[in-house]
Amino acid sequence: PKTMVDDPNRSPRKLRLEGVVIERKGRRLLGPLDLVIEAGVPLAVTGPSGSGKTVLCFVLAGALAPTQGRVSLDGRPLVVGAEASIGLVLQTHGLMAGLTAEENVAVPMQARRFGSGEISRRTTIALESVGLGSEVSRPVDDLSGGERQRVGVARALAGCPLVLVADEPTAELDPGNRQRVLSLLAEHAVLGNFVVVASDDPEVVDAFPQRVELSDGRIRERSGGANDVGERRSVAGRPPTEAR
Repeated sequence: PKTMVDDPNRSPRKLRLEGVVIERKGRRLLGPLDLVIEAGVPLAVTGPSGSGKTVLCFVLAGALAPTQGRVSLDGRPLVVGAEASIGLVLQTHGLMAGLTAEENVAVPMQARRFGSGEISRRTTIALESVGLGSEVSRPVDDLSGGERQRVGVARALAGCPLVLVADEPTAELDPGNRQRVLSLLAEHAVLGNFVVVASDDPEVVDAFPQRVELSDGRIRERSGGANDVGERRSVAGRPPTEAR
């Protein structure tokens, strides 16, 4: 399928948060927050525990509607639901107990009505890419925490979503598998997709060209070109020029 990198003259797609506020039971969890994310350049979100990283991940994935404000993709409201092209890696893995690794990876693609042959092909590729090609038939209950985390990453990547949001996707991984996952996320962004990763790990955050730091639900600092909605310059500096 075509992506933004097929047309070098096309402006990068943009995911925007404008005046976004999340409140629950009278308590403000996030915002007000303004942010522009360009497709093709991964963004890291950091900050202390309780700063709003997970809440922001859920908002960007369309899993949590703003109390105030707007989330849009190319000027239109972000489409959510089972068939939306959104992948979410949960900090708690979010796998379905009793199912195998391959069955868990297949679930979102089934919801998006992929054909059975395509699901099988993509599932195999995704699990092999995270180093779990030999574990496809194992129930996820029998896997280690790090293996379950990699199944969650494979599940998010398998459907090649336009928007991929990952909450602490490397927290339980050894250095080798951490680098493997970071490389996969970077490659997914190069294809012209949105990739946002929340992490407390400085080495993970430093691997990203753009970063925002949250504090008490608001953006405390931006670096690497991350913009608010009022800025006109490119978030990416330049769009990717080659798909891999």
